[in-house]
Amino acid sequence: MIELLPRKLENELRLLLTPREKVFAKLRGTFSEGLVCTSTRVIILKSGFMTGQLFGTNIFQLPYSQITGVRVRFNLFTGYFEISAGGMQNTDKNFWDNDKQFSPAKAPNCVSINGRSNASKFQQACGLILNWNNRSSN
Repeated sequence: MIELLPRKLENELRLLLTPREKVFAKLRGTFSEGLVCTSTRVIILKSGFMTGQLFGTNIFQLPYSQITGVRVRFNLFTGYFEISAGGMQNTDKNFWDNDKQFSPAKAPNCVSINGRSNASKFQQACGLILNWNNRSSN
């Protein structure tokens, strides 16, 4: 489950990774978004106009031990991946919404997805994250 991210996100990821950190999953979202699962943490990267990051990059990262939940919400053609941690209040998102509070593209802990095959890949990433989280908490 390794996909190439947009160049700007790949460059940011290279700067973030430690020398011993291994990437197990890297998935591309609908816009300039990416989900990366490493040996130590989960990273969501965003850049570009549609994500509200016109001039920079937003990086959201959590160690597995702090993750309380992950999910994929998918309707007919579109949806989103969302990660939760203690103290975060998640609200339902709408793929087509431009409001910062309800748009998965603009939410730091979400990745917009479209297409059933893409939703399936993100669902597999949910399983990977939950399994890794269970291993690190035992």
